Amino acid sequence: MRRFFYWVAGLALLYATSLAPALAADVVSEAAPSSVFDLRQWKLQLPGPKEVKNLQGYSSAYFGLDAERHLRFRLDAAEKGTTPNTSYVRAELRHLPNWSMAGPHVLSAEFRAVSRLKPDRLTVLQIHGITDRGENAPPLLRIALNNGDLVAVIKTTVAGDSNDTVMLQRGLEDSPAKVEVRVQSSQMTIAVNGEVKASRNLSFWTFPNYWKAGIYPQAHAGIAEVVFYRLDAD
Repeated sequence: MRRFFYWVAGLALLYATSLAPALAADVVSEAAPSSVFDLRQWKLQLPGPKEVKNLQGYSSAYFGLDAERHLRFRLDAAEKGTTPNTSYVRAELRHLPNWSMAGPHVLSAEFRAVSRLKPDRLTVLQIHGITDRGENAPPLLRIALNNGDLVAVIKTTVAGDSNDTVMLQRGLEDSPAKVEVRVQSSQMTIAVNGEVKASRNLSFWTFPNYWKAGIYPQAHAGIAEVVFYRLDAD
């Protein structure tokens, strides 16, 4: 009877743990992300706040390669050390070139994100505005996880006081997403898995911009992980 009880309990545990995607086991490659990804035009922002400008050979608990040599970000939202103008920590790449709406400029990424944040809101990709004096402007675009779904949050005014939210993919944890954001002649298109999900005229937007990619929680509790299979920007 005791053996039968242990067998049933073991089956129940196996079934329960298979119901939902889990954060990957803490197994990482000894190689740095720069051995697989071209990071020469990126810098990294980390809790502290800390900024890593030379990513050649760099890796850490926040930023590394997983066992399959994919780029992995991992972050506990309860950590301290935010960058200015936010109350949330981040582990996020910042593409160094700033660019205008004239374009063409393209960000292509294939990634999987798992969030255990409370509340469950996580930004993975951004177009971030910047003033001509190098000061922060609003983020024009956030590609984000919202309770497990992938959404685009797009500014609709240059003041940044109004958003339009577009559903991109439901249940992102079930499968990776291939996202392409293209800006040319003040027109932005967002495609997911080869299908255009949003198209916007951005002629109202006057700021220069730059790309961002990684983990930026809109939460103060919980752990999140984002794994990039591909990340290209120009």
